[in-house]
Formats: sequence, structure tokens, C-alpha cells
Amino acid sequence: MNKKPAILFDIDYTLFDTDFFKESKLLKHKIYDEVIGVLESLAEATTLGIFSKGETEFQKTKLNKTGIGKFFKENNVHIFDDKGANLRDILEKYKSFKLFIVDDKLEILHSAKKHMPQIFTIWVKRGPFAQNQEKIPDFNPDTEIKNLSVIPSLILNT
Repeated sequence: MNKKPAILFDIDYTLFDTDFFKESKLLKHKIYDEVIGVLESLAEATTLGIFSKGETEFQKTKLNKTGIGKFFKENNVHIFDDKGANLRDILEKYKSFKLFIVDDKLEILHSAKKHMPQIFTIWVKRGPFAQNQEKIPDFNPDTEIKNLSVIPSLILNT
């Protein structure tokens, strides 16, 4: 088992303020207020990663234009058109870590838990997917949060 835990973050509605981006007609890149502080507090003690849906260069531009790309090593950035189809391979890559996954989509967290029961799932309840999400029978994420500020204490004390 790897000594450092690993955390895989989604981008849109998790780190990146997608509503603001859309309102600016895709011109202004913005992360949520707490993101820099959270990533700074986790950078030394954890392996930070991205597990996100979308076109790779478009998503990486969001990371770089907001200044948070520096927190994620290239080999820990996983961006796919279909997260579900690639989930098993990504979980396999991190099987030697205590793994946390942070996402606004409950179905991704549910699938991750089915493939790797020991994973710690964190549901970020912001954005349209989280707000319109129906409960999944027999599944509850390990924790539900409204913003990322509680993540450092959650991870570093687990």
C-alpha cells in the first residue's frame, strides 16, 4: 500500500465554476473560491489526480488558465469522453493507494464503489447534475459536501 493517499477530482462543478464559464460565453475561466487553498493543503501529503469527462485539451486548458494545472502531474490527469468506460482501468492504476474520488455525479461514485468497495466516495452537491440527481437504490456516497473546504481535514485525518 502506498503511504500517500490519492485523490481523483472531477473538473466541472467540482474544481471549475462551469456556470460562470458558460455565462461568460466560454471566455472567462474561474475555479471555486476554496480550490487553491484545498489543493495547497493536500499537495505534499497526497497524490492529486484528475478524473474527468470531456475533450482533453479543452479540459486541460481549464486547469492551466486557472493556475491549478501545476498541482497535477501529467500521468495523474485522466480525461475521457466516457468516464464510465474507463473507470475500471483508472481504479486499477490506483489500487495500491488509499483512494478518494470527488465528483458531482452520483453514478460515477456508485460505479467506483462497485468496482472498488474500499474507495472513499465524496459527492460534491453543486451544479445541475448534483441538483437533479435522483438517489441510487442501495448506494450512499461516503460523504456529501457543498464545497471542497472540508476535504483536507477529511482526508488527512482518515
